[in-house]
Amino acid sequence: MSVRHRLPVLRRPPAERGRSQRGVSVDALRQRLGSLGSLPRRPAGRTAPFEPPRRIPPRGFEPVENEYGLTWRWAEVLPVGRLERADARSELGGLQADDFSFLDTETTGLAGGTGTQVFTAAVARPHPNGVELVQLFLAEPSDEPAFLAALDAELRATPGLATYNGLSFDLPLLRTRWLMARMDLLHLARSLLRPRLESCTLRAVEERLLGFEREDDIPGHLIPQAYFDYLRNGWSTTLEPTLEHNRQDVLSLQHLLHRLLHRLRGADPAMEAHDWHALGRHLLRRGRRSAAWRALTVAADLGDLDAAYLVARRKAVVLEWRLKQPAAAMKVVEAALSRIGPEPDLEKRRLRLRGRLQRALDAQGRRPQDGSQALPFPDQGGHGLDDLGIVGPA
Repeated sequence: MSVRHRLPVLRRPPAERGRSQRGVSVDALRQRLGSLGSLPRRPAGRTAPFEPPRRIPPRGFEPVENEYGLTWRWAEVLPVGRLERADARSELGGLQADDFSFLDTETTGLAGGTGTQVFTAAVARPHPNGVELVQLFLAEPSDEPAFLAALDAELRATPGLATYNGLSFDLPLLRTRWLMARMDLLHLARSLLRPRLESCTLRAVEERLLGFEREDDIPGHLIPQAYFDYLRNGWSTTLEPTLEHNRQDVLSLQHLLHRLLHRLRGADPAMEAHDWHALGRHLLRRGRRSAAWRALTVAADLGDLDAAYLVARRKAVVLEWRLKQPAAAMKVVEAALSRIGPEPDLEKRRLRLRGRLQRALDAQGRRPQDGSQALPFPDQGGHGLDDLGIVGPA
């Protein structure tokens, strides 16, 4: 079709105003739309109010009320085997091991900080019939004030408190409250056991030092979810294993303290050369120099070359400068080098001592004709080192 014949089609007049192309008028459409608005409306449904699930308290727990509300408590006296007693009041702020409660907590987050709640806490303390083990449980997050007040009352039973990494993680209130003596066994374990253990987690210390082996223990990273499942569903299949994990932790702390105190006294028969070395360095940091050098001497005698170097250097310094016996100091340095091998500090000390002895000989004009060197200083065989605490039995 040519453009000329198509023009009439393109120029077709518009439909009659007020009526659609299908023959329905605009007024009719308006009436139909209006009738839709008059249809009966569906009644709005009501949303049922949220009802939290009925939460079942853990087995064996009983409700305990205080001025802040309600919390849940479990308690039992366990007839544990006889613990080795170690009197180490100097390490415990004048207290004895039986003056301490032991605390372990489980929280809703592994990183701590704002928003992290403690939902269960276990406390172990000495009892005439064994160990009294108490556990508190936070059934409702809103009951936290009552939970903390109950925990405070439990810990007031003894003047001392021992935890494992508790000063930096377990409870924020540990940093702001309690004037009681506090001991974080993690720091002591690291100081005494680092040469023996690659990791100083409580689990590693249990296995390597205490000989404990747990069966079917819940992994730590699953513990927060166990509590969240309890809050959501009213119960959790992993809550009981979580509570048992918490109880096992706190019982381990009591055994660990006594074992570490025996090491501090050098009374652990399982101690090897590197253990004595670690003990010596720990005691040096605590300012107990006499006991420290005795421990390092034992480590050196057992074959620890690092300890042998430290002891030799210390002996040489004391002999040369404090006891005025450079000839005896020279003997110590020579013996150490023959045992340890090349050591820059001792080699420099040997050269300096040799020069000092030579100058003393020259000053006195006592150079023997046979080429040997007489000693202008009396060699007293290290007399006086015992009093300085760097030789002798541990």
